[in-house]
Amino acid sequence: MVGVARLHDQSFDEAEAALLEAVATNVEHALERLRLAEERDRLYREAHERGKAARVLGSIADGVLLVDDAGIVQLWNRAAEAITGITRDVVLGRRLEEAIPGWSAIPASLVVATDPSSGGRATSVPVDIAGRELWLSITGVSFADGTVYAFHDLTEERRLEQLKADFIATVSHELRTPLAAVHGAAKTLQREDIVAGGETFRLLLNLISDQSERLAEMVNDILLASRVDSPELEIATEQVDVGALAAEVIAAVRMQASERITLELVAPPSLPPAATDRDKLRQVLTNLVANAVKYSPAGGRIEVDLHADDGHIEIVVRDEGLGIATAEQSLIFEKFYRADANMTRGVSGSGLGLYIARALVHRMGGTISVESELGDGSTFVVTLPVAAESSRGGDTAATARPPNPRP
Repeated sequence: MVGVARLHDQSFDEAEAALLEAVATNVEHALERLRLAEERDRLYREAHERGKAARVLGSIADGVLLVDDAGIVQLWNRAAEAITGITRDVVLGRRLEEAIPGWSAIPASLVVATDPSSGGRATSVPVDIAGRELWLSITGVSFADGTVYAFHDLTEERRLEQLKADFIATVSHELRTPLAAVHGAAKTLQREDIVAGGETFRLLLNLISDQSERLAEMVNDILLASRVDSPELEIATEQVDVGALAAEVIAAVRMQASERITLELVAPPSLPPAATDRDKLRQVLTNLVANAVKYSPAGGRIEVDLHADDGHIEIVVRDEGLGIATAEQSLIFEKFYRADANMTRGVSGSGLGLYIARALVHRMGGTISVESELGDGSTFVVTLPVAAESSRGGDTAATARPPNPRP
């Protein structure tokens, strides 16, 4: 009865009160531990998801850029760094237009989607980054807290497209000129007042012959450029007297060069033979010497200097002509490239000669390089291996052919 009365009165002695207080404390601690565990699990899940997102953003090839509604950059992934050359610490926390000055011209041409499921429409735009023009394909999607941009680099593709366009325009012009000359000469020969065997007759026939040869050389260059890297193109290895071959090339070019140009061969009295392909080397030398003549419209001295050094034959073709801008020196050996694509300096050509020369020299186990200053001439250097001592007794030539897949 006493216990019932105590329950009814809700009165407890000190021991019971202490026990209840301890139980309450333990329950409170248990609930706190449960809450902390749940919070920890939530944070872990969030961190895990963020880590996965970070790994995904870090591994994709496209640059990803996130700006908040105030225009401050909040995300700049590794691909964005690689494409632009701008590191995260330069971009994060800054306004986009300040971090990438060239970006200020983009919004006018960029369509930003409001629905992520639509994917947005990619826009190709040039961006000037530290004086370097990059062509970027950009898509943008806006959301409540800002805008996400994804972009990839189209600079190389744009450059190749421009080179191809320049090549087509150049070849069209180069083909049109000799074709017009041949057509005009042929129409003139059809006139009744042109006497067969007369002076005009012979001049016109010579014109047709020269221009037809020019057309054939251009077509051959185009065909060779399309297969010069193919294993189907045979490269011989034989002992070649480079001095004698260079003298032949200079004599042939001199016949067509202006009288204002001086062509000289500088070679030691004894030069070891090179292990190379005679016909391919002739083509390389002809191209380099003819180019030196072509890019020396005001005349001057063109020198072909030969010497042996450390198991190699070095061929140096030096002129005093127009020269090549520094920015173009890394491009002149590429297919479709012409240093004077618009022919502002009056120099014609298909733009394939140096590409073919480089490819042939590499196929023959050599190297080719250029040193030049705009307005101060150019120097091209070709190195080829010297023929081995054991092979100098004979005159055999080994031809490199693609392996026969058949047994």
